[in-house]
Amino acid sequence: MSLVKSELKAKDIMTPDPVCVTPATRIRELALVFEEHEISGVPVVDQQGKVVGVVSKTDLIRRCSEGIDDIPPAYLFEILSERGDTESSAEVMPEPLICVDDFMTEDPLTVAPDLSVTAVARLMSEKRIHRAIVADAEGFPLGIITSMDMLALIR
Repeated sequence: MSLVKSELKAKDIMTPDPVCVTPATRIRELALVFEEHEISGVPVVDQQGKVVGVVSKTDLIRRCSEGIDDIPPAYLFEILSERGDTESSAEVMPEPLICVDDFMTEDPLTVAPDLSVTAVARLMSEKRIHRAIVADAEGFPLGIITSMDMLALIR
């Protein structure tokens, strides 16, 4: 990494104003968020807007592949593929009450905006994670840094 790039801060490479979901977000809505925004993970925020977790496509797929009670995984995957935009709402499959709170990662990696990119990369590598949430001192999300953002620095 060049000297100039090693002086970069988290705020310099983050994607600002990240899309967020709440713990009560249902699986179909989460899948739509991922699809509509072409992203693979989002911060989870509480009612005040503070970061309480993170959830990814991998988490969603893992949760659906487990199934629930008498509902097989195939049904859950069909729920995710159902767009809910059919002419008759009776045709939309009923969605089980699986919320982000059921499978999000609590206490995600949050970093200060002024933390060096080198330190962020080290933390992500040590924790073996693909995203860090840039948050202010009160825990409100300011941005997100992904492993792809890190890889873009070494071009």
